[in-house]
Amino acid sequence: ETTIPAAPAKPEGTLTMAVQAISMQPWIGPFSRGMTTSKAYWAPIYDFLVMDEGQDDYVPSLAKSWEIAPDGMSITFRLREGVQFQDGWGEMTSEDVKFTIEMALNPELGDCQLCRNSFGAIFDRVETAGPYEVTVYLTRARAEDVLGWMCSDHDLALGISSKAYYDAVGVTEANEHLIGSGPYQFVEFTHGNKLVLEALDEHWRTAPAFRTVVIKEVPELTTRVAMIQTGEADIAEVMPEQAVYLEGKGFHIASIPAVNYNSISLLGQWLPEVETYDPELPWLDNKVREAMNLAINREEICQTIFRGYAKPVSMNFYSPWAEALESYPYDPERARQLLAEAGYPDGFDVEMWNINWAGMGEVTDMIFAVQGYWEEIGIDAKITPSNVMAVYGDIVYRKTTGVCLNYNQNRTKAPYGQAPSSWAYSEADIFPMYESAEFDLLVEEYEAAFTLEEKDSVAEKRVQYLYDHYCFVPLVGVDKVWAAGESVGEWQPREWNYLDLEYLTRAELQE
Repeated sequence: ETTIPAAPAKPEGTLTMAVQAISMQPWIGPFSRGMTTSKAYWAPIYDFLVMDEGQDDYVPSLAKSWEIAPDGMSITFRLREGVQFQDGWGEMTSEDVKFTIEMALNPELGDCQLCRNSFGAIFDRVETAGPYEVTVYLTRARAEDVLGWMCSDHDLALGISSKAYYDAVGVTEANEHLIGSGPYQFVEFTHGNKLVLEALDEHWRTAPAFRTVVIKEVPELTTRVAMIQTGEADIAEVMPEQAVYLEGKGFHIASIPAVNYNSISLLGQWLPEVETYDPELPWLDNKVREAMNLAINREEICQTIFRGYAKPVSMNFYSPWAEALESYPYDPERARQLLAEAGYPDGFDVEMWNINWAGMGEVTDMIFAVQGYWEEIGIDAKITPSNVMAVYGDIVYRKTTGVCLNYNQNRTKAPYGQAPSSWAYSEADIFPMYESAEFDLLVEEYEAAFTLEEKDSVAEKRVQYLYDHYCFVPLVGVDKVWAAGESVGEWQPREWNYLDLEYLTRAELQE
């Protein structure tokens, strides 16, 4: 007898996620400020040119193939045919790719400043050759940087948007109601409240299991834990201590290792010509900075505060070159000796701001632990709670000499090494933390690098310089952790920047 194959399962039911923060900005999407707290949640609305299977192993997506020119000055993408934008906005073509890139890099249209900072300097132009071929031309031989930028897992990745839609309704309306070609379509977004997505019945990549995804912003950790226990939420963003507790209660725990790189910034390390430069600042001395690092037991912080959901790190941001370095050892005796050699045998006093960063977890416990370690070598740190928005202006204008504060950097994808240009450069205007004439030259050499090999070589030198000079106090890389309830089947997100929500399964389909 002829067997009729079963029809593919249609999306059913509602998946509710309780997360600490959806977005720090009042609007989301590819042309927003590129905040990774929002990118992870709006990503399923869009398709991306390429996807990543780990360690920058790019695989086809909207681009079925690509070719980097022999001189590295351009990359050509050949597009998949027949991909449709949602709500009847037509087929995705090379004109939409061209529009998306140019929109993101246009300061008068897009708000993605981080995109312009990262890629504006090497961008020349975009050209199309028919509906299914598009070439990005560069000012330097860095075409592989573009490949990383267009990858779904990149924190600034561009979901390809419909030119026809933006032309028809205007930039403001299009940014408020997102249209992509992904497996989920936008329903509504209320800043500080929720984001609602609805699945398509069919999609060229995959048909989601859940019909509706409701992502609720729930800042209070105890409330998120209660929601997962009562079934009000199917997935809840939790912290390590709660993950251990909930796992003991039978909940599935999904984690992504070392997503948040936590550190202490030692502000006031400016060039002497800066008005707020203080030549008496203790940590202008390399020995003092080394002592402040050797005083901290990072492994103990990982195990006691973060319950093993963290690892010691050697730098305040992720890069393959930093990963190759050992984190600073715990040696309080050597730290005391260094302070004495620097002229501070009895230590010194310092003001430390405890910045409330979204998603940082047990940050306050970590800050108090650092305070205790420093106290053991004579450094008396007075901790003051602070909000980053309240003090950001003072930080940018370098009015924070003599202040320590905790800093949080999400792990990023290639091109690696971009971050120091934003906060370790005398002309940095995003989050300045450190300056020196020697490092300025490395920043300028990095920005001027013509080939990928030159750029990576300078990036490695920059990491080594920051490490050897103890410019910051890197602490730990903390895992991103979620608890999932009984309605959720298989789900193990690969990257924080792309949570694979469309590939998540319903438990009853696995039985």
